[in-house]
Amino acid sequence: MRTDGWSGYGDLRQHGAKHRAFVQGEPARAAKILPWSHILSSNFKGWLHGTFHGVSQKHLHRYLQEFVYRTNRRWLEHDLFFYVLRRAVQGNPLPWARLTAEATE
Repeated sequence: MRTDGWSGYGDLRQHGAKHRAFVQGEPARAAKILPWSHILSSNFKGWLHGTFHGVSQKHLHRYLQEFVYRTNRRWLEHDLFFYVLRRAVQGNPLPWARLTAEATE
């Protein structure tokens, strides 16, 4: 993963990612150096705040998984219902007690 030098990304290597920070110097150059990083992070933050109005750190990875799922299928709107239905039928149940008891990594 290649990101800019923002400290908010933390040390992504702790989570198994190959991370290389690239300090760009001038913020105005960000869109030229890492355009998709800025677009996706901006879209993710906007989606989180607009849809959920805040999330907990405990479940942030689940929100990120949903965002990635939706982003990867954004051009398949007519098939999205069937993707979700298939996942619901084939997936294992996640009872509320287990959802709220899981430790974060």
